[in-house]
Amino acid sequence: MSPSEYLKEKIGERTALFSNGETGFMKFIESIVPDRLYILDEPENSLSCELQMKLAQYIEESSRYLGCQFIIATHSPFLLALENAKIYNLDGNPATLSCFGDLPNMKLFYNLFKKHEEEFK
Repeated sequence: MSPSEYLKEKIGERTALFSNGETGFMKFIESIVPDRLYILDEPENSLSCELQMKLAQYIEESSRYLGCQFIIATHSPFLLALENAKIYNLDGNPATLSCFGDLPNMKLFYNLFKKHEEEFK
């Protein structure tokens, strides 16, 4: 069953009103149960920047207030910037504990925005 078919089965007709990302985000929020460990593989897929920020906030609040723990494989700067996150860079051998600003992907984002800095003023 494809992810879209799964969501349609679980959520029903609501999926016609929302994008795949919005539908997946709603299903994710509805599925969180307190005091659980969640392993997520790129949960930012199909999410706009705005929804990635909301996802990060929801994960942070679920951790703080619901006692949930998350192990997340991601390239999302919004998820990598979660407060108190331990980031393991799996691209190196061996994998290393890293800071947000030391990750090659985050440096690429930084350089891109720095290059276009004048466009934001």
